Amino acid sequence: MKGKIYTFLAYIQVIFLVISAHAGSEEFWEAPFDTASADIRISDSAFSLNEVLKLVAKENPRFQSFDNQLEAARGSVKQAGLWSNPELDIEFEEVSWDAPGFRESEFTVSLAQEFEFFGQRGARQEVAKAQLEAMELQVKMTAFDLYLITKQRFYALAHAQQKVELLQRAVEVAEEVVENTEYRMDKGAALQSELILSRLNERRTRLALDQARQDVDALEATLVSLWMARPSGLRVFTEAEPDFTGAVEKLDLLSNRIDSSRQIVQMHNELKVIGAERARAIAGARPTITLSGGVKRLEADNSKTFLLGLSLPIPLFNRNQGMRESLDAQLRSLEYDIERGKTEAYSKIHSNSIRLKMLIDKHAVLDSLLLPTAAEAYRMLQDAYEAGKVPYTQLLEAERALNDLNFEHNDMLLAIQEQIMTLERLTGVVMNTEKEK
Repeated sequence: MKGKIYTFLAYIQVIFLVISAHAGSEEFWEAPFDTASADIRISDSAFSLNEVLKLVAKENPRFQSFDNQLEAARGSVKQAGLWSNPELDIEFEEVSWDAPGFRESEFTVSLAQEFEFFGQRGARQEVAKAQLEAMELQVKMTAFDLYLITKQRFYALAHAQQKVELLQRAVEVAEEVVENTEYRMDKGAALQSELILSRLNERRTRLALDQARQDVDALEATLVSLWMARPSGLRVFTEAEPDFTGAVEKLDLLSNRIDSSRQIVQMHNELKVIGAERARAIAGARPTITLSGGVKRLEADNSKTFLLGLSLPIPLFNRNQGMRESLDAQLRSLEYDIERGKTEAYSKIHSNSIRLKMLIDKHAVLDSLLLPTAAEAYRMLQDAYEAGKVPYTQLLEAERALNDLNFEHNDMLLAIQEQIMTLERLTGVVMNTEKEK
């Protein structure tokens, strides 16, 4: 019976290990920067998000700063493991300025070395290692934030460029309507008011186009600044109809990995640093031993003696007890904050996941039903207007409805990407919807 129980427990342990390995297979806070990528040069072609990320990885000076910060932290770990230097002590005793007094002098040379036998050096190293891990985490999160900044500026520029294209088409349509209205007025089939309205709509659309072009220039400047370049008419490329399936599939993963959220990971890291500092405070209360040895020479009889010494502080008073109490209180406070933070993280991830699903569902309806219906209705009314069967106001209303849906579709794509970035910022999981060109 016991054998069966042990076998069952062994199976459970194996299953647990497999599940744990699978759960840990997802990389968190790994920004998708390819620092070893081939040269990317600005050309007339549009850039994908992946190409822009390669440019940032190659040219942004912050990556060199990251390396320097990590190198400094590794230096601290090395320094923490070093022994203290030995001390050389030289003493002259019974020395006077007259020759007989000098002949009675004593000359001593000794060498002393402090030894940390009770874990002080190891505790000091653990603090430095914990601080190195904290720095590595900070560098990863800062690089991830740079990825999010790049992504946000990329999609903002893509949205603005798409808006320019929509307004260009709107201007072309408005010009066609003005020409058609002028032709119908010559034939006596249109009113002067219709021509006034059509020209007013054309001017309004041109003004919106000019404003949109200025927005593109400003957004391009913010994007190219990430790789230390100047604006040069850069265009970006996005999927016309992105596939959000992969992003939706990751939502269940995000809800189950609250411990990997930004706030919780940072607090766990801080907990590790404070725990290491507490261990160092405990070790610091233990005495260190100093061993010394040397030679003493007596001038009077030209004799020599060897000296051995042991120095050990008496730990009557624990001078680190206040530090320990402070660190214990900080640990208890952090443990409470972690539990509270898990609830907050779950709430934020869950609510933002619901919002993302709603936006994707709305985009699907807009893309598959509303836009095709509005486009077909506009084509029918345009044919009817040219045939003189409907007034211009009715055609203008249909045109505005179609334009509003096109702009809403463009705004919806940006809103979805911004919502995805919100979840990425909370969880450290890359949810890229772009494919390589």
